[in-house]
Amino acid sequence: MNQVLELIGLTLMLLGLIGCFIPIIPSPITSWFGFLMLHLSSNVIIESNFLIFTLIISILIFLADFILPMFTAKKFGGSKIGVLGTGIGVFLGFFIMGPIGVLVGACIGSILGELLNNTNGDKIIVGAIGSIFGVISGVFLKLLVSLVFFLIYLEKIVSIYF
Repeated sequence: MNQVLELIGLTLMLLGLIGCFIPIIPSPITSWFGFLMLHLSSNVIIESNFLIFTLIISILIFLADFILPMFTAKKFGGSKIGVLGTGIGVFLGFFIMGPIGVLVGACIGSILGELLNNTNGDKIIVGAIGSIFGVISGVFLKLLVSLVFFLIYLEKIVSIYF
């Protein structure tokens, strides 16, 4: 039974890494469930504090992935309506176009928001670039956290079997 739990955990860790690029899979949270499977295995001792800490990190990164495009659009000079458009674009783009829709939706949402705000041409482009930067930053953060989780998982497994 322990090996089955560890294999499920490894599968969840790999899905977490894949989820960095496919928004339908919440990558850090999926990776965290890999830790949970390892915790349920009696072969490996994972402290409850570690599980709580990594769960908090997973939730924060999950939330940051949605907030970053809006934050960077604002930091790059977007208006409030442009930032709102970015948020709506990320959400709708995810459901309409799938993985690429997050990037496209953030960009289109930012542009439409700035157009509704009667913003001039330069500021429209800068806000859209900011939203794209936010999406890419979110992917990088998810990849970093999921990769660290995966390496910790492998270290735990290797210490048991090798």
